[in-house]
Amino acid sequence: MAETEQPVSGDKEKKASGSSFEIGKSRIESFSDGVIAIIITLMILNVKVPDITGETTGGDVWKELAFAFPQLVAYVLSFILLGVYWVNHHHFFHALKTTDRNILWWNLNLLFWLSLIPLPTYFLAQHPFRAEATALYGFHVLAASVSFIGLGRYARRKFLMHHNLSKRRRRRLSLMNRVSVALYCISIFAGYFSVYISYAIFIIVPVMYFIPQKIVLEE
Repeated sequence: MAETEQPVSGDKEKKASGSSFEIGKSRIESFSDGVIAIIITLMILNVKVPDITGETTGGDVWKELAFAFPQLVAYVLSFILLGVYWVNHHHFFHALKTTDRNILWWNLNLLFWLSLIPLPTYFLAQHPFRAEATALYGFHVLAASVSFIGLGRYARRKFLMHHNLSKRRRRRLSLMNRVSVALYCISIFAGYFSVYISYAIFIIVPVMYFIPQKIVLEE
């Protein structure tokens, strides 16, 4: 989701490394991994198992499970989203050559928006056919996407990344970023016409970064 830098001159690289605040990348990654793990745990706790007693009939059991189905769908949707963020976050820090103090704040900004995912996920699970629920979810994933893109652009602007991607690959990533932001903006309002349009966008955007990202890196 974040773009990598353009090749830079040796003088610029020295200037960037000389002014950078070196904190181990592994520490940032470990903290981020822990936060994402906690987010996933909180989300699954919102999936409620129906209460079944000895007097509950088989038909009633299936009815109760049907009521829990939207919660499971919302959880899976957000789990996939978080998984894509986690994978791309890993690739981003692998491509990161050095760090500075502001990278910490950009990363915390991303983690802040990711940490809020359980809230719109739970609201979506409780009201799966309400436009307000898809609008809230769309706004949230838009904010998280913009935060990740901002993290990548800052690292590129400050020459903190290895220049290991061609111009063609960088253009493709930049196009994907613009398309994802546009689609998430549409998802906020699309639910008022049909919630299924918003759901389609919530699925399409993670797939964009799940499949084409592999092709870009192997090319």
